[in-house]
Amino acid sequence: MLLGRNVGIAVAMLDYLSNITNRMESATLISEAHIEEIVGLSLRDGLTGLFNHTYFYQQIDLEVRRFRRYDTPVSLALIDIDDFKEVNDTHGHREGDRILAAMGRTLLSLARDSDICCRYGGEEFAVIFPLTNIRESVEIANRMRMEMAVSLPGGRVVTVSIGVATCGRSIETFQDLVVKADAALYQAKRNGKNQVGDVSEGNERDM
Repeated sequence: MLLGRNVGIAVAMLDYLSNITNRMESATLISEAHIEEIVGLSLRDGLTGLFNHTYFYQQIDLEVRRFRRYDTPVSLALIDIDDFKEVNDTHGHREGDRILAAMGRTLLSLARDSDICCRYGGEEFAVIFPLTNIRESVEIANRMRMEMAVSLPGGRVVTVSIGVATCGRSIETFQDLVVKADAALYQAKRNGKNQVGDVSEGNERDM
């Protein structure tokens, strides 16, 4: 070979596709580690560092399928910042972003290694609890609720409400679990906010 050494399959294939067959123009080699980094960034929310909603839907679907097949418990917490629109209107979106980022850091610090923390929407977070029943999930959610409170200039404290649900007999798809957790979140909001609501069923396999 002209280079006097074995250039390897990657370089040889790149040369074949770009120079010999002209199937690729301006081809560039990217390392596997760099590709993994790009993929990782594409699954993260830029503001909070949490996984984004795309990754959330992938993982909750996987966990519910695992529950359906192996009967392994999985719980879901949906977290909504209380009166967040009022915070943005009064203090500005920069302060709102600060609160979101701070709450994201708190979630990551409190989560167990197996927990999957995501930014679910504008002012909503989601945490998937694999291998965790409703009682354990509510306990964790209450710790998160207390620790996630953030103070505003002037002394006001921004709180969160949380809805927790666990897979049971009525759950056939991940959408069912999300709806169940959302109902629990609505319950927490309706009962006064800054609390954890949960929806449980009698004689569940997850209890």
